Amino acid sequence: MVAVTGTGSGLDIDGLVAGLVAAERVPAETRLNAREAKMTGLSTSFSSAKAAVTDFEAAANKLALASTFSQFTASSSDTTKATISATSSASLGSYQLSVSSLATAQTLASGNFSATTDTLGTGTLSIALGAPVYTGSTPDTYSSFTQASSVDITIDSSNNTLAGVRDAINNASAGVNASILKNGSNYQLLLVSESTGAASSMSISVSGDSAGTDTDSSGLSQLVYSASANQLQQYAAGTDASFSINGLSVSSSSNTVTDVIDGVTLNLLSTTSSAITIDVKTDTDTIVADVQAFVDKYNAYASLFKDLTKYDATTGTAGALQGDSTARSVMSQIRSELGKSVTGLTGSYTSLADVGISIDKSGVMTFTQSTFKTAFAAAPTEVTGVFASTTVSGTTVEGVAEKLETLMEGFLVSTTGIFDSRISSLSTQLTAITDDRADLARRMQSLEDRYFAQLNAMDSLLAQVETTGNFLTQQFEAMQPRRD
Repeated sequence: MVAVTGTGSGLDIDGLVAGLVAAERVPAETRLNAREAKMTGLSTSFSSAKAAVTDFEAAANKLALASTFSQFTASSSDTTKATISATSSASLGSYQLSVSSLATAQTLASGNFSATTDTLGTGTLSIALGAPVYTGSTPDTYSSFTQASSVDITIDSSNNTLAGVRDAINNASAGVNASILKNGSNYQLLLVSESTGAASSMSISVSGDSAGTDTDSSGLSQLVYSASANQLQQYAAGTDASFSINGLSVSSSSNTVTDVIDGVTLNLLSTTSSAITIDVKTDTDTIVADVQAFVDKYNAYASLFKDLTKYDATTGTAGALQGDSTARSVMSQIRSELGKSVTGLTGSYTSLADVGISIDKSGVMTFTQSTFKTAFAAAPTEVTGVFASTTVSGTTVEGVAEKLETLMEGFLVSTTGIFDSRISSLSTQLTAITDDRADLARRMQSLEDRYFAQLNAMDSLLAQVETTGNFLTQQFEAMQPRRD
């Protein structure tokens, strides 16, 4: 409301109205500010607590998996000769590896052509993969061939150039890679088996050759290589890798060997002049690091909880969640699970304390890694059962981490979990405070309008009184006799 005030009486009506309205507004505003600060502090605190519990739940979830305690490390004493990797099903041990030869892929090449556009005859090119038997002491031709698969490729006027035949072979999914090799001023068709090993060798035959017979050196028959004829030349035979594990001779069609040691993959890279050592061991360091992460995440949550719920008697200050039943309930339930022994486990290790994890009087969790390592080395299955679900005598036994993970997962359920429920409730209260502020502003505007109306009316009345007084004064003065 815009008003011209004090014109009749000289009163500071603007100041009076401002003071009267402030007397009503300030206490209400102070109460709203205090409520808002409290609700905001609680919401921020619960969000921080939720984040800390989320981190702790993730660490517990990892230890709730039995596979976490079955992590392996695999190493090779000479990674230029062979590398090794292991899965959770790996057989632990140390092995001596000697590599006599690597697996190779067969390589065949044609005779010379003057250009990639040179034409061959038409007909059907058949490419078979299988195991050959070679003739002679320096074999390069087959005496027989045991076929495992075969692909027929039609060569006609649309693809009977050297380049066309190359593309037709590559498009046929025959298990053979074709390329053109430039040799000086000449060109050769190069055929390489996609897979290593003797059983992935090629047998190439021709039928319906438009130039000459199906086995001679003209037309499409220039590409024959079989037990019947060999117009191509072999530059590398398909061979199996030959190696030994702890003196036991083994062969493999591939240099990536997955079926010799359970759960272990060997990658053969080079022959060896002497045996190299490959080790498959339990990765205790990584397991210890995972347990340490569990301890660290708990301590981070416990430290936050202590800060949020503290009370300083000297200063009279309290944490945002001091006395909050929800915060204390969450911590109480977590502490309870941490202190329990695992029902159903037998042996020397049934609780976190047994494997080097304890909580002191101040609430700090400590982890004695040497105690854990000794326990894990002595009884890895029992130690695993302290944390993860295991089976004992046909009965599933839930470990501490498994129970904790389930407990905290319930706290953290979206919208319905204890944290989100409280945060949502606080958000609703903050929204209500915003509404209360708007209502207060409306009431103060109405009050201000009323005060202005009342004081302006009073000001008008005072102006009238003053006008009447002035008139009477003038009349009285006019009635006085003159003195000459």
